[in-house]
Amino acid sequence: MATAQELYDDLVVEQLARAEVSMGRMFHAEGLKVGGKVYAFFSASRDRVVLKLPAARAGELVKDGTAEVMRMGARQMREWVSLREPDEGVWRRLMGEAADYVESLGR
Repeated sequence: MATAQELYDDLVVEQLARAEVSMGRMFHAEGLKVGGKVYAFFSASRDRVVLKLPAARAGELVKDGTAEVMRMGARQMREWVSLREPDEGVWRRLMGEAADYVESLGR
């Protein structure tokens, strides 16, 4: 079974196959970006993938236990969540959703 970091690294390779996806920095970590904005990165300190999703979708994932709210100090980041358990299917789907969401913000 792959570790969270290994799973993330494998999914990064898949995401980078999309012409519009590249790497960039955010929150002191390398992450995936589209349209110049980061949509996913790995938090090594928490051993979790962190994604930017619409606030309502992020809330659903927190409510159903798939994700936790991302915090920067005391501030809750309402469009950012960290995924709890490494799950290839869930992580792949949600990374795709995050890429599509952030790409739509640039249109």
